[in-house]
Amino acid sequence: MRVLALLAALALGGCASAYVQGRVALADGRWADAAAHFEGALAREPGAPEALTGLGVALYKQDALDRAEAVLRRAVAAEPSRAEARLYLGLVSWRRGQDREAEAQLAALRRLDVHPRTAAVLDRAGRVIGLAGLPDEVRALVAASLENELAWERDVREARRGSRMPLEPVWLRTWDARDPFPRSWCP
Repeated sequence: MRVLALLAALALGGCASAYVQGRVALADGRWADAAAHFEGALAREPGAPEALTGLGVALYKQDALDRAEAVLRRAVAAEPSRAEARLYLGLVSWRRGQDREAEAQLAALRRLDVHPRTAAVLDRAGRVIGLAGLPDEVRALVAASLENELAWERDVREARRGSRMPLEPVWLRTWDARDPFPRSWCP
């Protein structure tokens, strides 16, 4: 769904912004391209939390954890309620073995306005993060499920935002139930 929305933005805008190109590259799994586009967006608008977050995610995906952490901390400082930045900052910390910091970031994410399903996954992940001696495969599975859950929530929010458009035909909204054959139905 996100890719379709981004492609629509590309078609309507003619020449897409660096930020939109970065989101498309992220959705396609082209991490280096995404990072380059987000850096371009930040060159035009330094400190933009959405571009900082995108860059942080792209760097995380490339295992550039030091840079990802620095960029994601800037994103969270600029906009503390940015869920994606909080999640990836927590994942950076967890991959580094900084379980307390990871728990703190996920707890901060949990306090945001998240879907109940996402909240439940965050609660379960919080309990798992505190367990000692987890194999790398388990850590990777928990991280992937947190990423997937946040992507699912973003898709749901976008779908709900899009569904506010009236779906019924105009004649239905103006139809008078007392008139069984409205004139607008006939040519």
